[in-house]
Amino acid sequence: MQGVDRTRRVAQAIAAELPAALRQVKDPRVTGLITVHQVTVSKDLGIARVRFGVLGGADAAEAGVGLRNAAGFLRRCLAAALHLRRMPELRFEYDEPSNVDALLRQIAAQDEGSH
Repeated sequence: MQGVDRTRRVAQAIAAELPAALRQVKDPRVTGLITVHQVTVSKDLGIARVRFGVLGGADAAEAGVGLRNAAGFLRRCLAAALHLRRMPELRFEYDEPSNVDALLRQIAAQDEGSH
């Protein structure tokens, strides 16, 4: 069970530090548009899967391309902040908006229409 705890701690640490690293990225496809939803790390700590969303109707495909292009930079930023012996490779996956998000947007649109 110690391995599970370690992968969870590493995932939580990456999730906590990644937003600060994202603010350092100069790519306009990434700047200010990305929200980190979940990070999972493989058992061997080789791969970190980052599920992300986009804000403000931004293009998720373009954000994904920007994140993949910035993955090396982000990995270096995280390695410096987390002091890990082996920093996992970052793989970004777009997280489709959940039904709750869709319902909240629908309610907001209805609320705007009633005013």
